[in-house]
Amino acid sequence: MSSNLPNCAHCQAPLARAGARFCPSCGREQPTRVQSAGAAPPTVGLGPTLQVQEEGQMQIVALGPKPVSLGRAADNDLVLSSRFVSGHHARIEPTGQGHRIVDVGSTNGMLFAGQRIGNHELADGDAIRIGDPATGSFVTLTYRNPMVARTPQAGQVSHRYELDPNDPQITIGRVGCDITLDNPQVSRFHAQIDRTPAGLLLRDAGSSNGTFVNGQRLTSTHPLKPGDVIQIGAFKFVYSPGVLAEYDQRGAMRIDAHAISRTVRKGSQSLTILQEVSMGIAPREFVALVGGSGTGKSTLMKALCGYAPANGGRVLVNGDDFYRNFASYRDLLGYVPQDDILHQTLPVDRALRYAARLRLPADTASSELGDRVNRVLDDVEMGAHRTKMIESLSGGQRKRVSIGAELLADPSLFFLDEPTSGLDPGLEKKMMYTLRQLADSGRTVVLVTHATANITVCDHVVFMAAGRMVYFGPPTEALGFFNVTSGDFADIYTRLEGPGEANNPIVQRELQAEYAEWQQANPQAQGPPTLAELWERKYRKSPQYRRYVAERLAETPPGPVVRGNDTSASVRKDSPIRQFILLTRRYLDLTLQDRRNLMILLFQAPLIALLLLLVARSDALTGAQAADLIQRGEAKKVLFMLATVSVWFGIINSAREIVKEEAIYQRERLVNLRIVPYIGSKVTVLSLLILVQTLLMLGVVALRIDFFADTGLLFSPFVETFITLMLTSFAGMALGLVISAFSASGDRAISIVPLALIPQILFAGLIFNIEGFATPLSWLTISRWAMDALGTSFDLNSLCNMPNLDNRGSVPPGCTPAFLSSEDSFTYTAGHLLSRWTALIAFSVACLGLTGWGLKKRDRVL
Repeated sequence: MSSNLPNCAHCQAPLARAGARFCPSCGREQPTRVQSAGAAPPTVGLGPTLQVQEEGQMQIVALGPKPVSLGRAADNDLVLSSRFVSGHHARIEPTGQGHRIVDVGSTNGMLFAGQRIGNHELADGDAIRIGDPATGSFVTLTYRNPMVARTPQAGQVSHRYELDPNDPQITIGRVGCDITLDNPQVSRFHAQIDRTPAGLLLRDAGSSNGTFVNGQRLTSTHPLKPGDVIQIGAFKFVYSPGVLAEYDQRGAMRIDAHAISRTVRKGSQSLTILQEVSMGIAPREFVALVGGSGTGKSTLMKALCGYAPANGGRVLVNGDDFYRNFASYRDLLGYVPQDDILHQTLPVDRALRYAARLRLPADTASSELGDRVNRVLDDVEMGAHRTKMIESLSGGQRKRVSIGAELLADPSLFFLDEPTSGLDPGLEKKMMYTLRQLADSGRTVVLVTHATANITVCDHVVFMAAGRMVYFGPPTEALGFFNVTSGDFADIYTRLEGPGEANNPIVQRELQAEYAEWQQANPQAQGPPTLAELWERKYRKSPQYRRYVAERLAETPPGPVVRGNDTSASVRKDSPIRQFILLTRRYLDLTLQDRRNLMILLFQAPLIALLLLLVARSDALTGAQAADLIQRGEAKKVLFMLATVSVWFGIINSAREIVKEEAIYQRERLVNLRIVPYIGSKVTVLSLLILVQTLLMLGVVALRIDFFADTGLLFSPFVETFITLMLTSFAGMALGLVISAFSASGDRAISIVPLALIPQILFAGLIFNIEGFATPLSWLTISRWAMDALGTSFDLNSLCNMPNLDNRGSVPPGCTPAFLSSEDSFTYTAGHLLSRWTALIAFSVACLGLTGWGLKKRDRVL
């Protein structure tokens, strides 16, 4: 068959003849081909053409030596039906071997690379869009002309810097440097090249995101050698004597996956949840990962973005091993999980500012930070909602704000997990419109979704089934490949799941050859294959696999490639003190913003104190009526209540504070969040809260119960009681953070709280005798040490030794056995009191260490 014959627009199989109306392979009708004024007869593969995609339909326009007008009016050479297209919208004019498109005064204009244009010199593959933001609809005009091919930006030297031999220092940074890199990921003064008698030495200047040479992060000076590849943010430089050649990778990030797989342990068995998936995603492409629940979509996306790496195969970014060079690409990565990644109790503007301070270099000025926030709000069309609380926004608006948070660092790779989940059809369409614009503006966008109503806006779609990739290619060709004639992509789902038995109608109609191949390859198989396996076999023999997978993966990656060996998952360099201050400010802001919960927590203290006053006598702790009071153990009961309530305050305050922001923590940890400042911010704000709670409780209790009768060991009994209760609440708070760090959800954390509180009652020494095996268990409870400290401050042992307490000479019931144990509890010495305070502090430190360990276990593992 002649190589000049056109291919089917749906399945890409060769047509029987030029101008054929139907495809002999898939049987689908071919798009209308419109001949413009002065154009030669259209021939696929020869001459420039314009692919017009409108409302899911495609037509191909041959471009000749005469201008072509387009618009909604009937007198245009190319008539478009969409209402948002102006009557006379644009004109395509020939310019030598190529063409130029010119806006002729339209209302909605034209977009190229996400920006509105008035005119544009077209290159092969350029996509011009006419959009309607109100409805999320647009018309796409794709120019095809191999005579004006555009060189991939990543493989093109964007600038050559001649290194002045008389300059002793060459600075590299965002502002005011010899080599200026205008990008938010670059520090103001990022790196420096020093000229020495021994040659040129490169050093990092304390940048936030680091400087990488040949895939390794610089930790000291590096003598430059010819061929060294230097990476700073989205920029690569190749050093040759006297010259730095710059390769700007912004808008030119390509992803290649070579037979990636992921196997996990389930009990004693290994389960492969991703089966050798291969694909190539070109720069600025918008790719949707589609399939039913549990088919491996999210697993594939997390493997592609490095969030949960594949344990088989390789992922390359512009030819670099992504996993081995993850540290150098970390800041080029945008990832939006299913859950929102911003705190909902903050206004939009303030939440983004906190995110910007965390993600952008520390030397970013306030004005730059404000400009960046304004820019991303405009990009996601949320500027009008900047002062609204995030929790008051609709689901689609919240997702846009999360996307805005990722755009702050201007990522070149953008991954989104179910961003349209739960949205109505209109909001889903607008969300897809926004993502299409993000891809056009220079980002490689990968999206996981169940919805298929709007996937035609994507460049490519991946259908997953049972962990296998059964299709990768343009959405318009997917229907033909699966022989779906309804035009509904959702009908593809029904063809992918289930066993591929010989009598299955789908096998009989579509997959007979693949079933026969499978039988030959698996003669001893006990059961039938899955439909997913058969479809995978069919796809790997298809023209789509050859064109969109095999040929792409065979291409040489553009630009310099580094092998890299930096498998470290360490966060970027950032001051822990700065992070601590910022995280503390944010957490305090969040606490104050959630006024209802704050009032509930603060109101508990005086309420419980008032209830205690109803049952306690004013001289419960002074011993004024010792004989009567000790028989009822009232002093010890009052102290027991103070101790257990303090433990309660600490645990309840903190038990949900980590797990409730799991998605936020995971995303910020992947960027640059340090564990110690994060825990420190929680401890600081929660300590302020328990300080107020303790003061309120003691203040109300002191209105009736006398704390001031005797002199204390180190301070007054009131002050010693305050210190003890603060340390008790602090230990409870630390225990609550452990619960939160190891819980899978907020509900799970709350259900564990009683298990932590009950031992505080059992082993405090009031209700039961602490003896035998219970003694070492009591050492692990907060209330035991709190009771000892409180009893020491009030010298409870002296109450039991007062004369004439019992006419029969026996020890009053309130004094035994816990009052006078063999361990000499409540020994009235300063050393004894300090030892109990030390035990509470040690318990707190141990729990905070466990919290850090629990958080570390959540980290991404390479």
